[in-house]
Amino acid sequence: MPHSTPLFNRSDTLFGVCEGLGRDFGFHPNILRIALGIGLMWNPVFVIGAYAAMGVAVYAARFLFPAVVPIDTAAHELTPAKPTNDVTNDTALPADRLAA
Repeated sequence: MPHSTPLFNRSDTLFGVCEGLGRDFGFHPNILRIALGIGLMWNPVFVIGAYAAMGVAVYAARFLFPAVVPIDTAAHELTPAKPTNDVTNDTALPADRLAA
């Protein structure tokens, strides 16, 4: 379910840090969001600093290593396969099944 707008420009995220880390490391971003939310209760200065540091890391990773966009093969017209003049029939029944 990839979005067309970049993580940092979307209106439903705060810089896309949790979602970016979740995509990069293969976990659901809500796990990190819950952990950061719980951490805000005990040490908000540390959590905000860690969030900012993770934001810089995600932005640097996206800038240095941009994602490769796969080519949409459905948009390109594919050439149909040419029929062969092969006389062998791979779907023929075995000889013992022909007599039945």
